[in-house]
Amino acid sequence: MKKINQIDRSTLGVLGLVLVVILFFAVNIIATFAFKSYRADLTQARLYSLSQGSLDALKNIKEPLTVRFYMSSKLAQVSELHASYAVRVLELLEQYVAESDGKIRLEVVDPEPFSKNEDEALALGMKGIPVGNSSEYVYMGLVIANSSDRKRVIALLDPTRERFLEYDITKYLTDLTRSKRPTIGIMSTFPIDGQGSPQLMYPKYLPRWAVMQQIRDIFDVRFISRQTLDIPPETDVLMLVNPKKFTDETLYAIDQFLMRGGTMLVLIDPLSEVEIASGDAPYSVSPDMTRLFDAWGISFNPNVFVGDADLARSSVKTIDGKTIQTKFPPWIAVDAKHMNPQDPVTGSLTAVNLSYAGHFTVKNQVDGLSVVPLLMSSQDSQLFPIKDGLRPDVADLARRLKPSGKNYVLGIRIKGTPPSAFDEAPTRNFLAQRTQAHIAKAVKPTNIVLIADSDFLADRYWTDADDLMGTKQYYPFAGNGDLVVNALDNLSDSASLIDLRSKTEWRRPFVVLEELAQKSDKQYREQENKLFIDLAETQDRLKSLTETASETGTDLLNREDMEQIQSLQERVVELRKSLRAVQSVLNRDMVAMQTSLMILNVALVPALLLVVALFVAWRRRNRRFSGFRKG
Repeated sequence: MKKINQIDRSTLGVLGLVLVVILFFAVNIIATFAFKSYRADLTQARLYSLSQGSLDALKNIKEPLTVRFYMSSKLAQVSELHASYAVRVLELLEQYVAESDGKIRLEVVDPEPFSKNEDEALALGMKGIPVGNSSEYVYMGLVIANSSDRKRVIALLDPTRERFLEYDITKYLTDLTRSKRPTIGIMSTFPIDGQGSPQLMYPKYLPRWAVMQQIRDIFDVRFISRQTLDIPPETDVLMLVNPKKFTDETLYAIDQFLMRGGTMLVLIDPLSEVEIASGDAPYSVSPDMTRLFDAWGISFNPNVFVGDADLARSSVKTIDGKTIQTKFPPWIAVDAKHMNPQDPVTGSLTAVNLSYAGHFTVKNQVDGLSVVPLLMSSQDSQLFPIKDGLRPDVADLARRLKPSGKNYVLGIRIKGTPPSAFDEAPTRNFLAQRTQAHIAKAVKPTNIVLIADSDFLADRYWTDADDLMGTKQYYPFAGNGDLVVNALDNLSDSASLIDLRSKTEWRRPFVVLEELAQKSDKQYREQENKLFIDLAETQDRLKSLTETASETGTDLLNREDMEQIQSLQERVVELRKSLRAVQSVLNRDMVAMQTSLMILNVALVPALLLVVALFVAWRRRNRRFSGFRKG
């Protein structure tokens, strides 16, 4: 003890610092080996933990699965965003492996240019990202395969779809454990699957709709009579297209299908242009659907449609030989801002075109049920009576529209355990009475997606088509088909996967930085527009002067015109310099802001700790000397 006291304080300080460093490394080494399998997710949105739905899905895996992650080592050279996202994907895949109880094997493959791995990636349909102007590509895709070599491929992992990364992976893992494709039962008043043959005169030939081709590519399809007394037991999802004139027996069959845990997509319309075009007299939605809606606590008014000034598409009209484009409020182009970004059905869509859509409202909250909006109108919308849509005046509807300030709900999802809409089976429903007892409340959770339009399925609202060597090729300009396929895909999943919600994005934006970029970009665009206007004016003036000289037979322009052209050209040069200056300032401000934020994030906390430590040391030193002087 005396020897320790004989050591001066500066030496003790150095020894203490050395011991702290040794202890720091020792703790890290021990933690690395002793707690290697332990993970603590401290992120706000639990980004590095699997959701309960994924954990439940992993428990149901019956066979070994192989996940092959194609990740180019040169990703960072092309896109820092993709490189960072690749790390995020890899960490999530490792979590799947850790929770799979040995059922999932992960392989990370680097498809280097012109290698065997790249050939394999291309054969699997991977989409490459070009490296500059070279012929090389980098890849970031995923292949999941089961023991029988059935595969599911994500050709390119898109950072913009990052919210649904866990959903997509869990979905494919679940899909590969299925022995058959999901079966969609369809009850439709539209000829969506086509009819007749192009070689026969009767019945009238109608081609299959594009959306039906998409559905058949993924699912098994069974059409069900609208007079059915029972929904076939092999039906995974029931799809109602423009449902009308159901008998009580058919409605009861639909109700009991839901009570047994079935899921359903309903496309219901207050006014159908498809019916009008086919020559059928339009009639309102039969009240039999109202009985189901009442049981779910929602309402749908069949006597009005939604017109939207902000989201309206254009209608082309010829007046006095002139073609005029006018915004037509009943034709609504729902954009991403008016779709639910958190729902797998709508989260990846950018545009859906609707026609004479209705709207849903919640009348009362039903125990055990939740209602979530999927599609909405803008606040520049209004309800119109059906009679205004029978013989519409395009200009008149646009002129009469008075914004209500409300976002009308055009699509919803209902989740939970609804009560039956019937107290007992209808007396004539002998089949249902004989085979199954009445179910008064759903025995397990169901999911129902409802869209207040059915016309949007028709090709003309969302896709163009060409015949290529006898094969029809489709070129979509809206996401109508994707909306239907997404809904059926989601509804055919297990309950654990349906409940799997999208997660918060792992990238946290610098709000101040983005505002600065937007402000500078706006200034840049304004000056750029001025430049384009000046360039156009210069070209028009030059053309005019040249034509004048040609008409007068003079090859040379006069001095005044030449000076004017030179002045305009100098103006263009000045504007180009100004644009470069604005861009330079933008880049400089962005770099300065990024540097400042990095310093604040990296250095601020250590700096504050250092200041506190120095202050404490100074206080202790003052107390020691104060005590020494008193002594």
